[in-house]
Amino acid sequence: MRITIPENIISVMRLLEEGGFEAYAVGGCVRDSLLGRKPYDWDVCTSALPEETLEVFGSFRTIPTGIKHGTITVIADSPVEITTFRIDGEYLDNRRPSEVSFTRTLADDLCRRDFTVNAMAADKSGNVTDLYGGKEDLQRKIIRCVGCAKKRFDEDALRIMRALRFAATLGFSLEESTAKAVLEQKELLKNIAVERIRVETDKLLLGNCEDILFDYREVFGVFVPEAEITRETARKISAAEREIEIRLALLLLNLTAENAKAVLQRLRYSNSVTNTVVGLVENKDTVIEKTSPAVKRLLNVFGEENAKRLVRFKKSNGSITTETEREILYNISRVIDNNECYSLATLAVNGSDLSAIGIKGKKIGEMLNSLLEEVIDGKVKNVKEELIEKVK
Repeated sequence: MRITIPENIISVMRLLEEGGFEAYAVGGCVRDSLLGRKPYDWDVCTSALPEETLEVFGSFRTIPTGIKHGTITVIADSPVEITTFRIDGEYLDNRRPSEVSFTRTLADDLCRRDFTVNAMAADKSGNVTDLYGGKEDLQRKIIRCVGCAKKRFDEDALRIMRALRFAATLGFSLEESTAKAVLEQKELLKNIAVERIRVETDKLLLGNCEDILFDYREVFGVFVPEAEITRETARKISAAEREIEIRLALLLLNLTAENAKAVLQRLRYSNSVTNTVVGLVENKDTVIEKTSPAVKRLLNVFGEENAKRLVRFKKSNGSITTETEREILYNISRVIDNNECYSLATLAVNGSDLSAIGIKGKKIGEMLNSLLEEVIDGKVKNVKEELIEKVK
């Protein structure tokens, strides 16, 4: 088993070895390389203690990212996290070890990792060390805990969501004992910060999540009990556009807008995501037509980005066909590209223009809205002189 390692990572590993230490690429970068995927980043583990790592890279810019837990970030073309081989002490809160001790042995470090597919390391030549059958599990497309699954989830309950996330994003399934432990220990998620659960949930939802969502709906019920995850719901979510707002709206489709907002706020979503998702849920029954006036009114209410998102959401929910979606999106782009009027901001007259010809007070707003309606319906052109004449 060999993988190709980037030159800057090889250089980092070579410097550590020249200093008398072992060094390996480890974790997700090895997994993704074996799958033929481009790793998002490269992590290095080493027998060097944190202070020894700092000494090796004394001429580099370094950041003590998590020096207490053995992690130093070295800027070598790009940031590279280098972590000392370590052994985790007893876990007291289903999340973090009470203490961390360092070791000089790679095997000690790999045995503490969560899943077999993440417990592989590679030397600078790309030769892979696989002590727990990670490569075989990649070939079998399964997520399996290193050692006893129950113990792994007792140590860190967030691994429950990570197991489901990896299965969804990689298109894998859970190995039998791992799946059993996920369901049996799901309540441990109540001990995990909602922000961490939200991050894993987002990644999961953006994957091929149909089977995971449905088969492990009890797990999601721990932190989103309001959601009704049927097989059809899971299918729609997995088939939808890979936009978190759309997939969240489909997940919360059975709720009122008010209840959907409460769920999203409880999970600490940003105001932007919350407002967008609530808007989609609130308009799940809104009829969207493909005529030019209808499209302009849609743009007037939602703006370009959210109008397009609502159309894609409707298609994902089965409210409109793929053909209708295509036509409406085309008409939206045509209106925007041709600078056609669809809002007061694009109307050729404004309040100052009406005030100049004697319109006062609330009549200004009423008249502007009336003019906009007539322009959208094609009864008058969006030309300042013609609009002023219409007012007179």
